[in-house]
Amino acid sequence: MYIQLQDAVSFLNSPLTATVLCVVAVFIVLAWSTVPSTVPDLPGPRGWPIVGSIFQRGSDPAETYLQWSKIYGPVFRVRLGDKWVIVINSADSVEELLVSSQYAATFQSRPMPYTLAKLLGGASRRAITLGTSPYDDDLKAKRRLAIASVSPAISRLYDPVVERAVQYFVRIFNTASTTGGPVDPAPLFVDGSAVLNLTIICGASVDNAATLLRDSPHPMKRLGQFVYNVLYGRTNADRYDRVRNINGHMRDYLPFLRVLPDGKMFKEAVTVAKYRSLRLTELLDRIKRLHHDGSAPPCAIISILKESREEISEESLTSFANTMVSSGLDSHLPNTLLWGLGILASRKDIQDKAYQSILRQDELGDAMNFDRDNYLFAFVKELGRYFNTFRLGLARETIGKDLVWRGHFIPQGTTVLCNTHAMNRGKGFKPVVNSMHFVHKELYAIYKQILLNWSISIYDGEREFDAIKGCADGFDFNQAPKKYRVTLTVKDQQKLDAYLKANI
Repeated sequence: MYIQLQDAVSFLNSPLTATVLCVVAVFIVLAWSTVPSTVPDLPGPRGWPIVGSIFQRGSDPAETYLQWSKIYGPVFRVRLGDKWVIVINSADSVEELLVSSQYAATFQSRPMPYTLAKLLGGASRRAITLGTSPYDDDLKAKRRLAIASVSPAISRLYDPVVERAVQYFVRIFNTASTTGGPVDPAPLFVDGSAVLNLTIICGASVDNAATLLRDSPHPMKRLGQFVYNVLYGRTNADRYDRVRNINGHMRDYLPFLRVLPDGKMFKEAVTVAKYRSLRLTELLDRIKRLHHDGSAPPCAIISILKESREEISEESLTSFANTMVSSGLDSHLPNTLLWGLGILASRKDIQDKAYQSILRQDELGDAMNFDRDNYLFAFVKELGRYFNTFRLGLARETIGKDLVWRGHFIPQGTTVLCNTHAMNRGKGFKPVVNSMHFVHKELYAIYKQILLNWSISIYDGEREFDAIKGCADGFDFNQAPKKYRVTLTVKDQQKLDAYLKANI
């Protein structure tokens, strides 16, 4: 008996036992610290201890959620670390939960993830966008102004501005093609989209917008949801260090990782946030002076200043500007253009039909129903649906109260994701919003001038452009196609030269 007791004591005092006990203790602490405080009463995948279903989402979370919706229904829950997240996968469910008067008010807010909150603390609240702002009266007012600034009636005032920016697109494509070799369209679309957004939103001239951000200390993507692996030589090691990517910053879901030092990309993002806010403030100061003098060009900021019944704070105006230019600086518009150009270059039949529709539109003018009969415009709208670069919409958060939906309990403070990738492939798709119509017009104007001036062919790289298999990285919040290059063959050099010399 004494020997057995002595053996037991020796075993407990051994290094191996101490190690095992420490591991067990750490596991228990981590499991306890990552248990969500409230649980939505919805079906969903079981998940693992501590991390939940973070690693079960695979390389393309939006596609995984779509497949899970076939098992658990159009609305299900998934645990990501210490958070329960509700994923909505059908247009009908979005209509009921986010639009109907019965539930919509509960889903109006946005969560403030740990990483984004830390970024704003290190930079400025001016770096925040409307899509990442918690719900309050100020946000409601800014949303109304933002919607008004891109209404069909107001956006028609921007047509000359769009034409000047499109001429810049043609100029940089022409410069790239004169080298005689293949053209990588990705950096050209990033450059042109930044110019387009800064001119339309902030009233900058094309020349000013083209050089405004050239001295950025780091790529603008540091603030965005997407990192151009192919442009900046990044690897998948960066995957979990994307500042605003709702798919992947692990510290937002696993609090114990926050003791680790900040990564290089996060530090660069803080620097870029300060830089971008400074540049936008300079543009806003300029456009306000011109507005006061009565000489301001048409732009979204001027529309807001005219529409607003109350004085808008500097912070709110810069936040609005950050929101509106983000689609150009953070890759939504460039990525959409990349998908479309790839389809046009790889499918000569589609390219020829689009070109003929442009000629027919120019010939018939107003006699042709633009929305119904123009093939290129239909292509642009379908491009936005099928190759939606935002596979998952910006996260929402339930506020105000707990709710019961169809017998399912959803607690206050629950994060909600809209799987637009799934909705765009299901029944009840409803894409009509003012801002999207304006984006469609921008895309149409850009593709129109490219097709009028060049024949496009794929040189190398991606050729299939499958909306799922053709993504550069399914984990990115903003989806781009795999890298490709094109050859551009000028159709009429004299017409191209005349267009570039024209004073638009």
